[in-house]
Amino acid sequence: MRSIYQYGEHIGVGLGAPDLMFQRKAQLNHALAMMHEHTYHAPLGIAVQDGNYIGQTGSNEVVAERENLVPMLHAFAKDFLKVKYMFWVNQKPYFEQDVLPCFVSE
Repeated sequence: MRSIYQYGEHIGVGLGAPDLMFQRKAQLNHALAMMHEHTYHAPLGIAVQDGNYIGQTGSNEVVAERENLVPMLHAFAKDFLKVKYMFWVNQKPYFEQDVLPCFVSE
């Protein structure tokens, strides 16, 4: 994976990763580590995918009583990973209930 990120940076291609899972060691040790440990001139992006809103990967489970992870996901991506682009999946009900209220300007 390291060589992919190095090559992308070399040719000026934006780089990214799926599943913004900052609480899972497996994710932190791979693509997220590549993003954090190096400085890139090409923009970085990350996808917040199905299940990520409840701390899982690929889950369609609907959890009514939950902590809104969106502020933590956004802060982690922006401040720790230094991503320029975040791609938020429109997973119901999380996108409307958790994502949109966090980015509404007052």
